[in-house]
Amino acid sequence: MKKPYAELTGMTKNELLHEMGDDFNFYPDPVWIYLLHKNFLGRKTFLIVHFEKNIIIKTAIKKTYGNIAKTRL
Repeated sequence: MKKPYAELTGMTKNELLHEMGDDFNFYPDPVWIYLLHKNFLGRKTFLIVHFEKNIIIKTAIKKTYGNIAKTRL
């Protein structure tokens, strides 16, 4: 199974900003979250991006109702 957004792995924060925008992420934070989709029932799909030394090391997709809590690796 293909990992979600695997092509982002290895990109820097500046490259990701150019590709997807800042979306209210705090630049020095090691975890950034992007809202990808929201359906009419309120279910949200988030992209969670983990950085190490300003380079993406891991991406994940999380679907939830309501808000999402930032989690470390």
